[in-house]
Amino acid sequence: MNSTPIFRPFVRPFALTLIAAALTLAGATAHAADASKKAEMDAQVHIMTGEMAAGRDQPALAASEFLKALETIKDPDLANRATSLALSAQDADLSLATAKRWLELEPNAQEAREVIARVSLLKGDTAEAYKQCEAIITGVAGGEDDGFMQIARLLSLANESQADNALKVMNQLVVKWPQSAAAHHARSLLELRFNRNALAYTSAQQAIHLDPLNKEHRMLLVGVLVKQGKIAEADEQFEQTVKDDPKITEMRMGYAKLLLESDQRDAARVQIRLVLKDKPDHIDAHYALGVMAFNDRDYDEAEQEYKRLLNTKRSIDAAYQLGRVEEARKNYAQALNWYEQVTKGEVAIDAVVRRAYVLAQVKQLDAAQSLMVQLRDELPQFEQRFYLAEGDLLLSAGENDRALKLYNESLTALPDDIDLLYGRSLVYERTGKIEQAEKDLRAMLAKDADDSRAMNALGYMLTVHTQRYEEANKLISRALEISPNDPAVMDSLGWVQFKLGKKDEARATLQKAFDKFPDPEVAAHLGEVLWSLGEKEKARALWDQAMQQSPDATALRATIDRLTK
Repeated sequence: MNSTPIFRPFVRPFALTLIAAALTLAGATAHAADASKKAEMDAQVHIMTGEMAAGRDQPALAASEFLKALETIKDPDLANRATSLALSAQDADLSLATAKRWLELEPNAQEAREVIARVSLLKGDTAEAYKQCEAIITGVAGGEDDGFMQIARLLSLANESQADNALKVMNQLVVKWPQSAAAHHARSLLELRFNRNALAYTSAQQAIHLDPLNKEHRMLLVGVLVKQGKIAEADEQFEQTVKDDPKITEMRMGYAKLLLESDQRDAARVQIRLVLKDKPDHIDAHYALGVMAFNDRDYDEAEQEYKRLLNTKRSIDAAYQLGRVEEARKNYAQALNWYEQVTKGEVAIDAVVRRAYVLAQVKQLDAAQSLMVQLRDELPQFEQRFYLAEGDLLLSAGENDRALKLYNESLTALPDDIDLLYGRSLVYERTGKIEQAEKDLRAMLAKDADDSRAMNALGYMLTVHTQRYEEANKLISRALEISPNDPAVMDSLGWVQFKLGKKDEARATLQKAFDKFPDPEVAAHLGEVLWSLGEKEKARALWDQAMQQSPDATALRATIDRLTK
């Protein structure tokens, strides 16, 4: 009889199974370890490649490589850097991908949410933008009120083409927080940003209704009234708001600045003089009056105001501004003397640049250029700025060949810099090289499709130098959508309207441009339109006024001579 236990046959296969499983597990673990090690090595290769790309100023490639590394490495700092590089490359899809990975690794990263919201808005994904904005509001350490102010700033970064989507997101947020005064305040700010002034007024009123003692809401309403041109109402509301406020002087100066930003110069001057009535030695008030007088070409008053400040904390600024006054008077020796006294402070570099311009004015162009070269050597961090200044002074001096040589040199040192491209396009246009100028301007637009400066410059150039008026009109109209308050763009639009035979439209557009910015070139255009409409006396009166203000305006003089002689 077989004495082997009944369960024994089952024990051996089970033990073998355990052994086999253990061997399999060991093999799998070794394989997984190898795979993990390989993934880690691959990630390090991507990081090295990304670092090299960043060093070669290839932000898109660098961000892409870092994003690949982030598939393995959980490093929020690397994700942050990848996002910054993607943004600098202006790659929306890449920016969105890196920011989302950043948020996965750091769920409380408010900056990542801001990027996702901005890019989503750009792509028309208002649902995602709303989701991120809502999370920002509830996640801000300072509470919901601070969150709404942050969202107002964030959505205000949208351009005109994204305005409707930005306002849609804000409206949805207000629906979620209907009893929040901060929500209505934030919406009013956004509506004001996009020139929805009537809506901004209603939202500001609602914020006041919900929180009547909050002076910030009332000051916002003052701002809305100023934007609407209702200065008397704004003054009344302002006085009610600041009555008995210990900070009335600072608030009045802020109100004056707001009025100046809205071209309400007379009203701003009233507020500044009220400050001086209360505090006759108020330094910033005297400085503001000096700036206003200088802009009005009242150089005597400007000089008087600035000289009051020579022994104050703004003495350096005053010396610089006195240099500007003497330069405007064409007293170049005195201007140089004032500029040379500005050896420190925020305006020190401006003073040295102005010295170069003055040297160019007195026919010492070589000395001016040598000064710019010296500045680039001593202050390489401002290299681009000095190139731009030197190029401008060469162009102003009529040294087109030297200007072009300089811009070519600068673009070798700083490839694809949009400001330098713009400067070179001006030289090309001045020398009749329209194709090359167009190429530079389109290169600017390739880097930023919403660059209104490039659109306007290209549209105006096509208007003046070609007959591609319809194309020019589209470019300029788009530029005006992005920069609706820019008188230079209005001038361009009026001129292309005139070329298209739309004289009445041109007159209205150019009058609006001239009202905002009475520049001699705008006066030349508006006068020519008036002349063509048979209103010759109005044209002559306009030109006479402009010539009195700008006797050296060659373009204006050429227009007058062409039409009247």
